[in-house]
Amino acid sequence: MIRILVAGVLALALPLTALATAVVESLTGTAQAGDAPVTVGQRVVAPTTVTTGPGAQAFLRFEDGMQIVLGENSVLRVVDFRFSSNGVIDRAVFDLSRGSARVVTGKVAATNPKQFFFRVPQTQLTVERPADFTVALVNPAYVTVNAGSVISSNTYGVSTLTAGSTSTIATNAAAVTAIPASSLPAAAASAMGNLSVAAVSAPAGSASAGVAAGAAGGAGFGFVAPLVVIGAGVAGIAAAAANSDDAPAQQTTTTHH
Repeated sequence: MIRILVAGVLALALPLTALATAVVESLTGTAQAGDAPVTVGQRVVAPTTVTTGPGAQAFLRFEDGMQIVLGENSVLRVVDFRFSSNGVIDRAVFDLSRGSARVVTGKVAATNPKQFFFRVPQTQLTVERPADFTVALVNPAYVTVNAGSVISSNTYGVSTLTAGSTSTIATNAAAVTAIPASSLPAAAASAMGNLSVAAVSAPAGSASAGVAAGAAGGAGFGFVAPLVVIGAGVAGIAAAAANSDDAPAQQTTTTHH
């Protein structure tokens, strides 16, 4: 009977956890999640595709404090996102197939950097520590690292992009090429300029994150208290079950294959 109660409580907890992927913190213009229009305050659940319209900008804040700001005419696939207080199931996977995005990493990247992946057609971007970077797909891809460092991995090789650097990657088989920010084509410069003024907080786990950033990371998630209550209930029932059973993480360095 106790095992049945545990299963029932877990079944109730799972839908609440599934709703915890991200919240749309702000929106200018129009955006869609799947085929449905997006509104401010709406929760976005993985897996889903978020698409922004002309002149739009969408700010997504994830449960772990990660922030992704999408520029206009962008398509972002939230492939997978899982976050837990103990880090056991942490994972964040995203595909940007069009447009631009600014990414400020959260607790998943801070505590489990090998489980964070931001993919574009030209490369896969990962981190070793908290980071803030911007990507603009103007064929080729352009990447600017605002803070921390970012690792680019494609069939050519592996490159580390450091804070303050701007790079371009032509194809999945091409090397990363460092360029001055002044050399960005107009479309990429415009997209990055618009994203640079987004009101983001510091990456979670970074020295400059501070109390304010930590508080902001929890904004918009009204499900926290219910999960705590359910968690306590699960813990209590699990303990009872156990007792019952006892009785009877501007330079570009490249390594290529």
